[in-house]
Amino acid sequence: MGKLKAVVLYGGRSTEHEISCRSASFIYRNIDRQRYDVYAIAIDKQGLWLPQDRKRLEAQCPELMPVEAHSPSDPESQALLQRIFQVGQDKDDIVIFNILHGTYGEDGCIQGFLDMQGIAYVGPGTLGSAVAMDKVVAKQLVAAAGLPIVPYVSFRAAEWREKGAALLAEIGQNLRFPVFVKPASLGSSVGVHKVSNPELLSAAIEDALRFDERILVETGFKVREIEYACLGAYTPDVSLPGEVGVPEGFYSYEEKYSSASKAQVLVPAPLEAALAETGRKMAARIFQALNLYGMARIDLFLNLEDQSFYFNEANTLPGFTSISQYPKLWECSGVNARDLIARLLQLALDRRAQQRSLTRTV
Repeated sequence: MGKLKAVVLYGGRSTEHEISCRSASFIYRNIDRQRYDVYAIAIDKQGLWLPQDRKRLEAQCPELMPVEAHSPSDPESQALLQRIFQVGQDKDDIVIFNILHGTYGEDGCIQGFLDMQGIAYVGPGTLGSAVAMDKVVAKQLVAAAGLPIVPYVSFRAAEWREKGAALLAEIGQNLRFPVFVKPASLGSSVGVHKVSNPELLSAAIEDALRFDERILVETGFKVREIEYACLGAYTPDVSLPGEVGVPEGFYSYEEKYSSASKAQVLVPAPLEAALAETGRKMAARIFQALNLYGMARIDLFLNLEDQSFYFNEANTLPGFTSISQYPKLWECSGVNARDLIARLLQLALDRRAQQRSLTRTV
């Protein structure tokens, strides 16, 4: 058999579409051409799958890899797309680097499809992707594993319409302002609000419900935001810690991706060795509690009042640009981008081999 076919799958029907395009460009440039023939398939904002022109991408892969209509001059990419969707055809030479951030790409949807098609892919499987994407379910599983979580109240849109006043009273009774209002299943801080004035809480809830039918409201601690990158099978390696420093407010979408951002990302984070090790062990336990595989960035809060860690969230397909925390954490830990991507692709192939060894019929 010739070279394996590595496919970067990006774009998607998500509020994080543009971030996915940036991540895809970085990944595409850093895949080992000695081992893989590299392809790119984009999904546009309407859900159409579009094979991208390999000659154009190889000639010039920009920082932002746009989603373009498929080119008739690239029949190999079109044939590969047909194979991906064809039931029953052997796909052992295909491995997909899925970098569809957010809805439909990070929540188990695409993972379930690829599992059904027998295609190897980077990142956690269907279950791990789904539970980590839902901030409420993730908190429940992490708490069940005996790890500390930030106090919260969660509810669905229907509950808010039926008993909004009672929910506001519950939040006021059980949580401490300022609070953070978050959609349950989005990333990149989309739809997130910091609320210091209780009179502004209803408006923040209404806005968050534009993005998800379930939201959560969390107590706002005075914290440092500490992040760890995980890499490996179900028992992962864990990187050195990183820290996100935001002068005011919180790490919003604009602070994450705007050229005018005042946020600072410190790698490694200035932590005492014992405290850094405590966070590292906690990140590994969270990775396992959420049934993750391959990669994830585990975000923790370090409470300034008692110097204890709390689980914030797990990002199973974290940003993957030259300035993103996940590759920067591994670079600081001694793994460069090319080797990192090679390990992730191999982990995907290893998992498929393990799945193929299981008995599925009796």
